[in-house]
Amino acid sequence: MTLKRYLAPSDFTAPETWRLVEWCRNLGADEFTIDSFGTDGATARRTWQRFEKALSPFARGAKIRERMSGPTADELTRDTHVWELNHSTIQLLMQALPGGLLQYEPGEGGWFEDPVLYREGRLMLGTLSHEAFAVLCISEPECAQLDEAGFPNHDSLPRIG
Repeated sequence: MTLKRYLAPSDFTAPETWRLVEWCRNLGADEFTIDSFGTDGATARRTWQRFEKALSPFARGAKIRERMSGPTADELTRDTHVWELNHSTIQLLMQALPGGLLQYEPGEGGWFEDPVLYREGRLMLGTLSHEAFAVLCISEPECAQLDEAGFPNHDSLPRIG
């Protein structure tokens, strides 16, 4: 049975989020996606194109995957560009998200948000950056391992503010 554990960015430092990514990878997370946004279309496109070019050796193409947001509830599962999750791509994610995987830091031009990690095509760790939460979909034994690893987590969405 899959359980949902909720994470609050305020509970994590940037390095702890990357330790969480490695924890997920050790439990089988094998691919990811991420969104790019911006206030200036041209700058945002350049930001995305540089990132996508660096990721290109690890591209897995478009796959039907669950996402954390969409235009409608019916569009949470849709074609999604995914990349292999490995040491090299984690390094690229760290550069794109210097404040950590759970960050929400819109800036001038372009930025990244809403990264999602998948395990065998299923959402394992999904973030909704601007809503300041993430969900981890894991088994009961993995919940115990999560606690043993010292990662703060909640039974329900944590209240912010």
